[in-house]
Amino acid sequence: MFDSTKLDLKDILQSANDGSLQLPDFQRDYVWGDEDLRSLIASVAKGYPVGALLTLETGGDVNFKPRVLEGVVLRDSVRPEQLLLDGQQRITSLFQALFSDRPVRTRTPKGMRVERFYYLDINKALTSGADIDDAIIGVPGDKLIKTNFGRNVELDLSTQEAEFESNLFPLNKLFDSMQWIFGWTNYWSNKGRNMPELQQTFYNRVVVPVLHYKMPIIRLDRKNSREAICLVFEKVNVGGKKLDAFELVTAIYAGTPPDGFDLRSDWNGPSDKSAPGRKDRIIGTPNRCDVLTKIASTDFLQACSLLYTREKRLEKVVAGLEGKELLQISCRRDALLALPLAAYKQYAPAVEQGFREAGHFLNEHKIIWHKDIPYPPQIVALAATFAIMGKEAQTAVAKGQLARWFWSITLGELYGSSTETRIARDVPELVEWICAKASPKPRSVNEAIFQRDRLKSLRTRVSSAYKGLHALLMLHGCRDFITGRSTDLMTFFNDKVDIHHIFPQAWCKKQNIQPSVYNAIINKTPLAKASNIAIGGHAPSVYLKRIEEQHGIESGDLDAILESHLIDPQHLRNDNFRDFYEARMDALSDVVHKAMDKPVVREHGANEKERDEGDDQEEDLDNEVEMN
Repeated sequence: MFDSTKLDLKDILQSANDGSLQLPDFQRDYVWGDEDLRSLIASVAKGYPVGALLTLETGGDVNFKPRVLEGVVLRDSVRPEQLLLDGQQRITSLFQALFSDRPVRTRTPKGMRVERFYYLDINKALTSGADIDDAIIGVPGDKLIKTNFGRNVELDLSTQEAEFESNLFPLNKLFDSMQWIFGWTNYWSNKGRNMPELQQTFYNRVVVPVLHYKMPIIRLDRKNSREAICLVFEKVNVGGKKLDAFELVTAIYAGTPPDGFDLRSDWNGPSDKSAPGRKDRIIGTPNRCDVLTKIASTDFLQACSLLYTREKRLEKVVAGLEGKELLQISCRRDALLALPLAAYKQYAPAVEQGFREAGHFLNEHKIIWHKDIPYPPQIVALAATFAIMGKEAQTAVAKGQLARWFWSITLGELYGSSTETRIARDVPELVEWICAKASPKPRSVNEAIFQRDRLKSLRTRVSSAYKGLHALLMLHGCRDFITGRSTDLMTFFNDKVDIHHIFPQAWCKKQNIQPSVYNAIINKTPLAKASNIAIGGHAPSVYLKRIEEQHGIESGDLDAILESHLIDPQHLRNDNFRDFYEARMDALSDVVHKAMDKPVVREHGANEKERDEGDDQEEDLDNEVEMN
């Protein structure tokens, strides 16, 4: 599927010049600076290896949209024979410096964009023991070297006679050097200088090594799959920005006949902002669904891939195939790269709607802020399920089954690893479970367990179960200590609702309660910022009384609010942390039981010891305000 060979540098540069060698359009721009370029030229002039190139034969399964190397000018559009996957910076540098009649567009060490022609100082290059690196110089694009802030011209190379006089050989004449060399020889011969030996020395020592310079090339043939080609490209492109699957698929679609397809514009919207892309339509404008704001382009491709591979698998089932003959449902990287453009166009509208439905589902379950999403990949699974099922997923029964699956994944902490494999398994099982009433529950629902003791070690948003319990408390109907309002889309952001301590940290520290205890989810609950400030660092008995006095709340009404948080009011009013802790563990366990529709496990023990995070806390938990 590949071969390796060596080609003359001149032939490689010529193929770039005539357009038979081009770049895939997704390649980054030319970025090398002046020092990089001079070092490369010197290495070639010395015959040193500068690395192999990697090319791809065009006309196969992968049709990357091509573009010419920077500095190449074609009169007509040319379909390339090879695409340069690795070696762009080197070949572009050598083409511009040694082959093109235009100045090189490069950068100074300070990052200034400049245009330069490169010359070789013949006297320095031929001096015994000299390093050719020092003989290579760059001059401005107008071939005038100036000093005194541009006021004085120190060296003018704008004519060939000036080049001869300065003994500076223009390196872009290297592959067609004889006319210049003969002109240089005649110029000095007419001035009485003996040139034949010097001319021959210069030609043999400088020109010939470059003329004979060969570069190794690994050539991938057109029979390679797109997955193999993209993988190889990533392995060799370690020096550049890593391309994600979306960028690679964008490049593949751009080169798909007859006219290509702009995936990036489809996702982000046209560059002139005349219309929203799919991402903005999913998030919503102007009323943005915050929970979806971090959705990635690859998430969308994953959902499309799940629909496509599921449909292909079902087709094979209908055809009577089984076992290994069936296509695997997948949203892995290789499946994304293999997603045909026709399939993307077919499934994208349903997937777009599926993501919007996933956002609504999360909001209905009080997951409102993107940082509170238990596992971002859950959105992909939800979107794919909604896209497949359409209105069938909107019934109360279907929503209940989806909720049970969602909370099983979240509280059972099942998406911590092998996520793509689990999604590919969960989506078809979810669809089958909802559509066929007698079908078995998804394996994830059966596998999920929750140990009561896990409540003690849930301390930060690192855990999906921590975020899940935060949402479940709001879903249960907990009301703010001061306003008495429950949480919805409006109050969550307007009141700056977040999860805060019930028994304040400062008070707990004074009572010698360990951080690993008071920082657990058991001692936290959703509250507005104003209520958290009112709590301060005082004992519950103190801050409850203050809230009643300052806000005119009756004790009975405040007790009802506390109960909405699964808090026994008397434990707080008596500052009884121990009894509060045990009672709330039981209450939270009951919430988990109802969400997962299975008992909470009371056995102790774990397969692996968990590292104790100690005092690690949420960023919002350090804002307790002491009140006098």
